[in-house]
Amino acid sequence: MGLTTLISVAMATPVVAATLSNGDGQSCPEGSVGTYHFVNNQTGGAAAGTLTASFSDGTNWVVGASQVNKNTQHFIVESEGALVTASTDLPGRLVLSDFSCGDVKKD
Repeated sequence: MGLTTLISVAMATPVVAATLSNGDGQSCPEGSVGTYHFVNNQTGGAAAGTLTASFSDGTNWVVGASQVNKNTQHFIVESEGALVTASTDLPGRLVLSDFSCGDVKKD
């Protein structure tokens, strides 16, 4: 009976969304765009999630996972503004895995 009670309690516990645990304020020089690669680790095999990222230029991105593995999901976002915050609707730990700058494409 004790095991049944523990399982019931664990199943009733809400999933906590992952908030960026490293990095903020990353930005590129004026005239270039930043590419942000986020990884949500320890997802426990969750279905594909979404990432919400906010930047200093007022842009807010909501993107789906670019790659879903057994316990990790990857997200790519490009922005000219500095990173303010990011979070997912997944359990686990969200980290900024990679950040690089490139030229803004002119038409």
